[in-house]
Order: sequence, then C-alpha cells, then structure tokens
Amino acid sequence: LRYRGTTNVLPFHPAILPFLKRARLDSIRLFNGIKVDRQLITALAERWRKETHCFNFREGEATITLMYVAILTHLPIDGKPVCVSDHLPDDRDGMPGWVHFIHSVLGVKVPVKGCVDATDRMPPMRKHQVSITWLTKYFRDHYECHPLTEESPEDEKERYTRVYLIGMIGGVFFSIKSSNLLSCGWLRMA
Repeated sequence: LRYRGTTNVLPFHPAILPFLKRARLDSIRLFNGIKVDRQLITALAERWRKETHCFNFREGEATITLMYVAILTHLPIDGKPVCVSDHLPDDRDGMPGWVHFIHSVLGVKVPVKGCVDATDRMPPMRKHQVSITWLTKYFRDHYECHPLTEESPEDEKERYTRVYLIGMIGGVFFSIKSSNLLSCGWLRMA
C-alpha cells in the first residue's frame, strides 16, 4: 500500500477560515494531519469485491455510503452536484485556455511544455492538468517571502485558500499514486 500523504498541501492559516466557511468546507482543515493505518487499509482492500462494490466480512456484506462519508468528514453533501469540466477553449495565440484561467484565478503563469521555464521530463502543466507539486512549491516559496497575515489583502487570502483546497483535493481526497496532476476543472470549484 502506498499513501501519498499531505506533502502537497499548504499549511492551514487561520486567515483563510472565513473563505472556507463561506464555501462550507471549513471541516476540510481537519484532514491535514491524518494518520493512515496501512494494515487496516490493506485488510479492507483484501475484503473488497469489485463485482458487488461491497466489503465481504464474516458477518455479511457492508458498503460505504455517501451519508457515512458526510458523517465522518463533516463535508456537505446537499445542494448542487460538483461536476468538473475539463474543456476550456485555447485562445487566439495558441496557448491552452487553462494557462490563462490559472493566471486569472491564482495570479501565476504556469509554464507549459516547450516553454523556457518548463522541463521536458515533467512540465508543470499537461493538457488540462496542473502539477500539484509544482503549484504548491511555487506558493510555498511565495509565502516564505511574503507571509500571509490577518492584514493581508482579501484577494491574497482567497488565492491562498484556493491553493490550499487544490492541495487537499488532489493530495488527500482524490490523490492518484501514479501522478501528481490534478484536473484544472477543480480550480473552478475551489
């Protein structure tokens, strides 16, 4: 069993709490230091049956419902469903539309393959996906030089909140061990 952990998450800062509350995601901060019981996860994985989408125990079958997830995470499950669209048209200069969208939302220009700043081995952006590791490192470096405070401008707090949520979404809730790329569609939600 491999666990990515929360290395790609900016540390929680109390100044972003009002933004998390407005989004009804203030309980997400509780997952930043979550401990994983690898033996338990491995045991549960051995009991999972793909055919029935249930855990097969001696006492019978059991499954995890959305209600259980909501109870354990304190995250809202009511309201409109979250649908992530990856389509954003390229603009006239041929740059991917997501590059401009990320710049407008986070204030950072992500280098794409073929740019001077991008490495050919692992560019920070591929198609409609952005590297969470690159994004988090960029903002960690930024906030080391310009620390977030209670007196920081609202747009700076909002930007920090977005990067924090992106790290939590891609690094904790929907992490994929094969890559550290996150669909840019999540930026629309964060």
